Formats: sequence, C-alpha cells, structure tokens
Amino acid sequence: MIAFALSRNYSGSRQKFMIHKFENIEVGGVTSFADRAVGRNLFSRRNFLALTLSAAIGFQFPVQAQEKKRIPIGILLYVAQAELDKDFKGTLAAIAKMGFEGVEFTHYFEWTPARAREVRAILDGVGLKCFSTHNEAEAFSSDGLKHAVELNQILGSQTICCVRGLEARSAFPNLAKKDAPMTFERMGLDSWKKIADVLQKTAEELRPHNMVCTFHNHAVEFVPVDGVKPIDILAQAKDVAFHIDVNGCRGAGADPVAFIKQYPGRINSLLLSDGPRDENRRVPLLGKGTTPWKEVFAAAEGEGGVQYYLLAQAGGGLPPMQAIQKEFEQYKLIHG
Repeated sequence: MIAFALSRNYSGSRQKFMIHKFENIEVGGVTSFADRAVGRNLFSRRNFLALTLSAAIGFQFPVQAQEKKRIPIGILLYVAQAELDKDFKGTLAAIAKMGFEGVEFTHYFEWTPARAREVRAILDGVGLKCFSTHNEAEAFSSDGLKHAVELNQILGSQTICCVRGLEARSAFPNLAKKDAPMTFERMGLDSWKKIADVLQKTAEELRPHNMVCTFHNHAVEFVPVDGVKPIDILAQAKDVAFHIDVNGCRGAGADPVAFIKQYPGRINSLLLSDGPRDENRRVPLLGKGTTPWKEVFAAAEGEGGVQYYLLAQAGGGLPPMQAIQKEFEQYKLIHG
C-alpha cells in the first residue's frame, strides 16, 4: 500500500507543511509509517493533528489493487476415457502430475456410493478436485437426481452439468422415461422449452445442497430453429449456468464472446476447444486454430464470472496422454 501524510516543519519563525510518501505499508500489521525511512519523530503529538487534517481536506490513501483472480484448470475426462478404462488411478495421477487441478467425470452415474468414496480417495491422494459431473437424462428424474446428488457430494462436486441427455441413448431408460422430459432437440422449440423447465426445476432442487445446475452446449444449441437459438431458450432458466464449449459455439457460426456478454455472470466453465479441423480432420492444439483466445478469456473472467476451465480436446494428432500434456502447455501459453 502507498500512503501520503501531511506534517508540519518549523524552521525559525516560519512554519512549513510537507507531504510525505510511504510505500509498502502493512495495514493491520506490525510495520508502521514511522518505521519507514523517516524516523519515529514524524508521528509526534505535534504532527498527529496535521495527519488528521490531511485526511479531512482530501488527501486519500490509495488501496492496493486486488490481485486478479486465478482461474483453476481442469479436464473433461472423456478426453482421456480410453486411458481411464485401462488404468483409472494411474491416469488420474498422470493428469495431476501434468498440472491439472480438477476433473469433470463423464462416466460416473452407474457408480455406487462405495465406488464414489473409492474415487474420492484416489482424487485426494493425487491432489485433484472433482469440479463437476457430466449428466444425461437419467440424472434428471426424481430418483436419478437423488442418486446424482449423493455421488456428487461424495466426490466433492458442487456442479451437476446437463449434456442434453438423449433418452434414446440412456443407459438407464427406466429412470429416464419415468419423469424426465429431456427429449431430442430435433422435435422443435417446444422440446427446448421443456428442457429449460427441467433445468430450472433441477437448479431449484439443488440450491439447498449448495449445488448448481449447468448446461454443456454443442453446436446445435446455437443453430436457430424458427429464428430462435435454442441456447437463448435455455438461458430463460434463470438459475442455470453454462459450460460453453468454445469451438462448439464457433462451429455453429456463433460468437462465444458475444454470448458471454449477453448473459453476464452465467458462465460456470469454459470448455477449451479450438478449430477448425485441418484437411485430415485433425483437431488443432489450443492456440493453433482461429479462436481469439485473448478476447474469450477476458470476457469469461470479466463479465462471465467463470469459475474454472476444462480442457475438452486432445488435438494435434498425438497419442491421447501426449496430446493432453501438450494441450496443457498450450493453455499456459495462450492464457498466461
């Protein structure tokens, strides 16, 4: 902190006022103005009144600017799903060693609470957090949501993310068809409105658990249906936040920066993906495509209120774990 003080200096019959500048002041700590550079006599009784007067007449003490909030970086685990299937614990340990701080699980709903506790112990052991979980239709029925909440609480996640959950693909059709109208988006705007209602209801049910409901977009949510973008219908669910897949948004011809600014404070996470693909259909590494990352990060950390980033690709045509390591290095380059 930098501060200014006004003191009186007597020289013969003349009285002078002097302004003193002090740096590195520890507010509330042991270091005082008087300990810095000018000696203890400055803050005598004689000068105390002068200091008080200086405040009264408008000398202000600038407060040190707050440090920029650091946004943690995690990984959406479907990127490494094949490796997890071969060596679950080893893959998580390798991801943590690369420098990632958290994960979003994509294949967790079939776990028992006992299995979730085993996974939590692994996460704690390697130093990872569960930022969120990836959920389809089965998690949005009454029974399914209870199960999802229980598992997320064990894992330490406060975010249940909807990925559009197509009933036809559900591994739990009985749960999904029971009371979860998460129908396929091709059925039109009414289905999107139905999904928005389900998401809002879910957000309200999660609030007492100190949890949030989010939505993970694909390109289709940014493609207008009868002149309306489904993502704008979903945004009418006022308590639902978003996991915005950056290249998914851009691939539909939309602008992620504009979306973030349109819905301030609604970005729970950015899913870091770049594009377009090359002539061999390979995904470019982060920063090697055409995404304006400087503007995207600035909007997300400004208006968006982003809580964490998730790597959502393993590009460059490299083997999965090698690609993930390279993607992390690229993230550090483009984000700083």
